Amino acid sequence: MAENYKMKEIMEHFEVSEDTLRYYEKIGLLPPVGRKNNGHRIYNSSHMETLRMILCLKKTGMSLQEIKPILQLQLEDSSTSTIEWQDRLCDYQKKIEQQQQELQQIWDMIEMKLQTGRKFGDFSNADGSA
Repeated sequence: MAENYKMKEIMEHFEVSEDTLRYYEKIGLLPPVGRKNNGHRIYNSSHMETLRMILCLKKTGMSLQEIKPILQLQLEDSSTSTIEWQDRLCDYQKKIEQQQQELQQIWDMIEMKLQTGRKFGDFSNADGSA
């Protein structure tokens, strides 16, 4: 039997606000959310996995508008949508790899500055002469 989660449990687990959850539901990022008899939202493992994916992709700089079609393709059950979904994720993975390389260059430059003690814009020789 699938496990169900209250909104508060989701909020605490993912450190998101109630407004965020409601917004993601409203714009169709999250699959339809069930309700208890008292009207309270009830989430399941599918919501957990979808929210995990949304937050992961957001951390890479992907906008919600870019995330939405990927999530929609994931829900479709055809070989064409599966291939397109994989292609989009592969393309984004390449973009992230490029970002990693750029960040590594920045890291290396900062590390060199820390190791040599030379400040940014300090182009003098190590012996102090210009």
